[in-house]
Amino acid sequence: MSSEETKLEKERIKGYVHLTHRSAKEIKYEADFEVPTNFGEIGAVLVENEHKRESFMKEIVLDGFLTGPIKFSCDSWVHSKFDNPDLRVFFSNKCYLPSETPEGLKRLREGELVALRGNRQGERKVFERIYDYDVYNDLGNPDKDPGLKRSVLGGKEHPYPRRCRTGRPRCAKDPLSEKPSDKVYVPRDESFSDDITCLLNNKRI
Repeated sequence: MSSEETKLEKERIKGYVHLTHRSAKEIKYEADFEVPTNFGEIGAVLVENEHKRESFMKEIVLDGFLTGPIKFSCDSWVHSKFDNPDLRVFFSNKCYLPSETPEGLKRLREGELVALRGNRQGERKVFERIYDYDVYNDLGNPDKDPGLKRSVLGGKEHPYPRRCRTGRPRCAKDPLSEKPSDKVYVPRDESFSDDITCLLNNKRI
């Protein structure tokens, strides 16, 4: 995505993957594409998941370079394009000082930071990776019973560590309280795996 000589972002090279291996625990995809010799160093890969469900990306490896393979450690869930049309970006394992970061990578890193911070608008979705925080204002249920109203934890009156912001609607009888829910939002990569969730539900942990 960038050139070490000019540090400018180059035109993207597109490739479409095809399935080459499938096992019980792993699926491998491959794609063929050509990178010009004057392209410069590749600093990022943008991914679009065309499946209707999210996919867990373990790593991306680019082969065929004289200097050896370029690895991108992912270990992250990639949302479906039907849930979010934005491309998912993964950066190479190479580290840069701020003053030496290529301009193309700077723009992508700034965009990634914006995506992780969110804009504090709307209700959080399961597939999102937004790290936004809020007070504990969903501990009660005043709409069901006024006696179930609870104090807000995390503000100036009752300091407390914050929770992830969910953006759920406020209660009709108490605008300071958020409607409770059985589903708790956490950024997608922070959620428990299905195996651990099953063990927790069966009280085996």
